[in-house]
Amino acid sequence: MKESTRYEKIDGAAFEEMFSQYLPIVYSMQSRYSIRDFDFDDWLQEGRIALNDALQSYCKGRGTTFGLYYKMIFENRIRSLLRRQQAQKRFAQQQAVSMDKADMEAFDEHFQYHEYMEENLFISEMLLAGEVPLSSLENRSLYYYLKGEEPSTIAQLLNESEKAIRNALNRAKNKLKKKLYDLDE
Repeated sequence: MKESTRYEKIDGAAFEEMFSQYLPIVYSMQSRYSIRDFDFDDWLQEGRIALNDALQSYCKGRGTTFGLYYKMIFENRIRSLLRRQQAQKRFAQQQAVSMDKADMEAFDEHFQYHEYMEENLFISEMLLAGEVPLSSLENRSLYYYLKGEEPSTIAQLLNESEKAIRNALNRAKNKLKKKLYDLDE
C-alpha cells in the first residue's frame, strides 16, 4: 500500500508562498555552484521545478523534514545540470582535430567550425596584424573559407581553379601551424 504524500494538492498562490519560504536554499545553491549561461531567473525556475518534484514525491514518516528533502532534490537537480554541461564540454573536446594529424579534408570539415573561441580570436588577431605572411591568393582564399565558403565556391569567386584554392588553403594552414608552434616554443 502506497504511503500518502504530504502535499497532495496545492494551488498557485500556496505554491508561490511555499517557494518564497525556501528561497534561501536557492540563494545558497546559486552561491555554491556556477552553471554557464544561468541567470537568476534560471535559478528560480529550477528551484520551482525542484519544489514541484519534492511536493510530488515527499512522504511523511521517512525521518526527514520537507525542507531538507527539498534541498536534496534541488541540489541533485543542479548537479545533474552540471554533469550535462561537462558532458557537452567533453563532447566538444572529442570532436577537436589536431592540425598536425589533419589532412586537408579533415581540416576542411573542422577548421571553420572550430570549438575553441580563444584560439580563433588569437589566430584572427595574428592574421589582422600581418604576423603570418600570406600571399594575396592565400589571404583571399582563407578569408572566404573562414566565412564558410567551400573551395569550389571560392574558386568561382576568385576566378581560380579549385586545385589552386585548395593548395592556397593548405599553404595558409601550414603557415598558421608554423607560427603557432613557434609561439609555443
